[in-house]
Amino acid sequence: MTSSEVLAGPLPGARVVKAGNTLSVGLCAADPREGSGKRVLFISGNDADGKQQGRQVPELGLLGGGRPGGLDDGGRLQGFPGGPLPQLNLVSLQ
Repeated sequence: MTSSEVLAGPLPGARVVKAGNTLSVGLCAADPREGSGKRVLFISGNDADGKQQGRQVPELGLLGGGRPGGLDDGGRLQGFPGGPLPQLNLVSLQ
């Protein structure tokens, strides 16, 4: 089980969304715009509405477009250490 699944387990009905842990503190503190694009924020979760709400946080200035899946597979992709997504500085040019 991923840490997000463990967290969600005792919280039936909660909409747990995993986001932001693929970015280092330095990247979170930096301007989210790079060149003509925006830094991508990966969002995983089992609740589509919860993930949609996570993508709509304009204060962060990040593009919530990375959709690696639910808390199981997406959690493993975002897992630190060991997942392939942590510490990547991906920028969307949309």
